[in-house]
Amino acid sequence: MSENNPQNPASTAFEYVVVGAGSSGCIVAARLAEQGARVLLLESGDAASAHPETLSADGFVQAFANDELMHHRMSAPQADCGARALYLGTGRGMGGSGAVNGMVYTRGDARDFEHWPEGWRWDDLAPAFAAVEAKLTVQPRAPTPFAQRWLDAAVAAGFTRQDGMNDGDLAAVVGCNTMNYREDQRRSSYRAWIHDAQLPTLTVRTGCQVQRLLIEDGRVRALEYRAQGQNQRMAIEGEVVLCAGALETPKLLMLSGVGARAELEPLGIDLKVDAPGVGKHLHDHPNVCLFYRSREPVDFAYPQLYGFDAARAPAGSKTAPDTCYVGFAAPPTLRLSMLRMVPILALPGRLYQWRALRNFLRALVNFAFKLPPLQRFVRGIFGIVVILGKPRSRGRLRLVSADPNAAAQIDPAYYQDPVDRQILLAGIARAQSIAAQPPLQQTGAKPLSAGAKSQDQNRIWRWVQKATMTTFHFCGSCRMGDEADSPVDTRLRVKGVHNLRVADASVMPETPVSALNAPTMAIAWRAADLILEDANHD
Repeated sequence: MSENNPQNPASTAFEYVVVGAGSSGCIVAARLAEQGARVLLLESGDAASAHPETLSADGFVQAFANDELMHHRMSAPQADCGARALYLGTGRGMGGSGAVNGMVYTRGDARDFEHWPEGWRWDDLAPAFAAVEAKLTVQPRAPTPFAQRWLDAAVAAGFTRQDGMNDGDLAAVVGCNTMNYREDQRRSSYRAWIHDAQLPTLTVRTGCQVQRLLIEDGRVRALEYRAQGQNQRMAIEGEVVLCAGALETPKLLMLSGVGARAELEPLGIDLKVDAPGVGKHLHDHPNVCLFYRSREPVDFAYPQLYGFDAARAPAGSKTAPDTCYVGFAAPPTLRLSMLRMVPILALPGRLYQWRALRNFLRALVNFAFKLPPLQRFVRGIFGIVVILGKPRSRGRLRLVSADPNAAAQIDPAYYQDPVDRQILLAGIARAQSIAAQPPLQQTGAKPLSAGAKSQDQNRIWRWVQKATMTTFHFCGSCRMGDEADSPVDTRLRVKGVHNLRVADASVMPETPVSALNAPTMAIAWRAADLILEDANHD
């Protein structure tokens, strides 16, 4: 594998150019290179060697606080979140979000895939999931004493204990979820497929921000990117695969003239394909966290405790789940989470761009967490994160400028559908019932959040509007399907462009109830199969 050598990429004829070295891009690029294809993998962020925390199983909280590893984005003001603009960051650098997340690996519920196109259902994806898991090495973490109390409380509230949770039935189960790690290593797609691999036909370029594709006569003819402060262009002779994620892939398509005519032409963008579905159908998992404080120390350090159910159904119902519950441990994560979020909350707009102001606020956070009274207080804090797992609301990503450096307008439309509000409120009540069970009450657990204290739904909803944040599970913005407003077909080809595919979470027609890293990697595995099949038929 060639990585960041001084050779100009334009001087080599590549059969495939993969844009984005995240969870999907690393798999697509590596699998094609394993078959001897000449592949170029372009990543906007840094090499993994610049940020060793991305390779460590314990490094996820440090990675989340590192500005170099997160794209900074804010949403459009959310009407049902107190008109707040919410942080919508995603990972950058080798491994992408898969190098900074909590290493949660859950396939989803089998019923999640019933609304995906034919050929992409649960049974269809099972071989891809199995292949990904064999390469990653996935396993649950054994519960600590406090984690066991959390699980026991959930069981007392009506859940059934089931560790792993990858059999396709997530109805009313709770357990230690599967995670992608091996000993002290994070097993991201980058680590598993590229980091230690011998792939002589793969070239990796980091620090390359792709700005647009040049499309003529229904083909990508060239690609423009920025590297080392200079704008560069390379000719495309083969196929381009977009793996930039659900917030970057549609932006890149629209900058390249693939999008809604009514939106692109007023910005002066030459329309190549009238595809109104690009940027539509965006959705995400919004969440709130109910915080409690225990007399006993909270002793687990990972997002290793998950539960799922249909929040409005009776406890223990086998109805398809629509809500996810996650055990949160404050002692190992709260300080580093605040290093990320305090500057975002305190420095609106352009003020956030001042590094000195961000560093000053982070210094204050670090100082506060060195104070013994705060350390003692945080030692007993835990949370139950309530995640809206099957949102009905659909948002939109739009360009506001033809300038690739201008931020897109991103509207996840949280709680726009009133059913979402009903489900989340029911999920909060279910979380309160978990905290009220003897295994947690015996620790002296007391509610700290307003949403954990109140039974009044109007009061709780006012708190929800202030407390909602993203779970970073963006999808659907370039959904695949046969419908006219699905810009990608079921072989992941962009309709109207012969040599362009999308292979990331943006193609998901409907989100699984669980985390998206596993389904995204399964899509990438299938994408490589489809690309190779089509190459053999040409």
